[in-house]
Amino acid sequence: MLSKKVIDEIKSKVDIVDVISRYVSLQKVGNNYRALCPFHTETTPSFYVNPSFKTYHCFGCGASGDVIRFLQEIEGISFIEALRRLAKEAGVKIELDGSSSFLTLYLKFYSLLSEEYEKHLDEQAISYLKDRGFSDDEIKKFGFGFSPIDSDLPYKIARELKINNLRKLGFSHGKDPFSGRIIIPIRDEFGRVIAFGGRILGEGQPKYINSYETEFFKKSATLFLFDFAKEKIKSADFAVICEGYFDAMAFHRAGVTNAVATLGTAFTKYHARKLRKLTQNVVLSFDMDNAGIKAALLSLKILLTMDFNVMVVTYEDDKDPDEILKTKGSSALLNVLQSAIPAEVFVPKALSKRYDLNNSNAANMYINELKNWNEIFKTVPQREENFRNTIKEILGSDFSFTKSSFYKVESSTKLPTLEDMLVYLYMNFPERFEMLDFDVTLLTGHARKFFEDVKGKNFSFDNLSKELTEYIENVFKKMGNTEIDEVYIETIEKKLLERSLEKRIKEIDGYLSKASDEEKKVLLQTRIELVRQLKNLGR
Repeated sequence: MLSKKVIDEIKSKVDIVDVISRYVSLQKVGNNYRALCPFHTETTPSFYVNPSFKTYHCFGCGASGDVIRFLQEIEGISFIEALRRLAKEAGVKIELDGSSSFLTLYLKFYSLLSEEYEKHLDEQAISYLKDRGFSDDEIKKFGFGFSPIDSDLPYKIARELKINNLRKLGFSHGKDPFSGRIIIPIRDEFGRVIAFGGRILGEGQPKYINSYETEFFKKSATLFLFDFAKEKIKSADFAVICEGYFDAMAFHRAGVTNAVATLGTAFTKYHARKLRKLTQNVVLSFDMDNAGIKAALLSLKILLTMDFNVMVVTYEDDKDPDEILKTKGSSALLNVLQSAIPAEVFVPKALSKRYDLNNSNAANMYINELKNWNEIFKTVPQREENFRNTIKEILGSDFSFTKSSFYKVESSTKLPTLEDMLVYLYMNFPERFEMLDFDVTLLTGHARKFFEDVKGKNFSFDNLSKELTEYIENVFKKMGNTEIDEVYIETIEKKLLERSLEKRIKEIDGYLSKASDEEKKVLLQTRIELVRQLKNLGR
């Protein structure tokens, strides 16, 4: 591996604020930056970036680290790959002690094996593909292959390349896992084969299998046909997301070349981030059976909370895009795509199928489930209006998300203390905080320790103890969406004055027992005045 010195050089030459701002909208607060956390859903910013220490930390979910760690997490890539990208950006040449040569070997292995599978695409496999409507040119374009029964092709290629351990390449010793299957090459965004999908000929289970995950192949971060689709996604300014290989290929065959597919796994935030570099508009094309609807709803939550505009294709009589293309042709598939409905219309319609809405209890449960979706849609007024109108249409009557019969009332949280208010102000509005003049000794508990540690210093998340980190997390939860205005500032100033007066009264009480008669007279007069001031403050 690289020396710590070289890694530190890369981090020093890369602007962490610049890198992170490509994924989230950062707002400067004093010496730091804050944003809504990209690693969990939230409505109040709790994600902070410290440019001086080149670190980030989220007080909501606990995500933290340096720029390398951020790139790993946000892109779903390995440490080596993140380091390689940042080194290139920083203009630092690196040799990764075999890691680079291993990637070369990995890609060589998959390239040769893909070619070998193509050579074994026999008449039976070709006949199967043609029955599904593929032309000779399309078979060649998508790089189909075949793994013969009892194939040892992976091991043959491994011997040629003098590879002894296949595990890091996604294979284990023994029979080829793709034996007897149509081979579908899976490529990275640069068009390099990094894995395979296999479809059984005829009937049998499982119908599809994928390569084992490796350092360079993660299903949660890979989109099938992304290498073919990325330019069209950018120029058309929208992407079509499918569930399977043949559905995505069906769209491409119909001329919709901005279609991609997940690889037998749920749509993830890593997929979304890959697309967000090219577009903010998505059309979901999932099967409309129970599993497909569930997958669509999960995908919508990710996409909508990441500010995508989403439409959903609803298949009723027709099974899927591949079936439509085969039985009705390209124009029918294009018509279905054009009939996609907005996410805010799809959600209430899809969820309504789970309930007997003629039953009042079921209707209440339906409203309760939709209440959480309303929180997502209300960020865009037009979406929320469409969402509510659709629900009203389904129910046949008006409804309310606020009536107690429709939801459980959450237990109220404790009101924020002066300490909480000051910490929140310091974290989010340091320029307003600096205008306050107060003695840290007026505070108690964790807040006092926090300000003793950070007041007058350049704030670093790395310097916080576990206890203080947990305390700040609780402050954020308690403060919620608190608006910082003049009333808020006045409240803090009033509470600080109260604390100061109370402290002085307590000090006087301590002096009285030891004071002379003359001193007691002065002290008591002072105490009376302080108590009067407290009363004027409403105490």
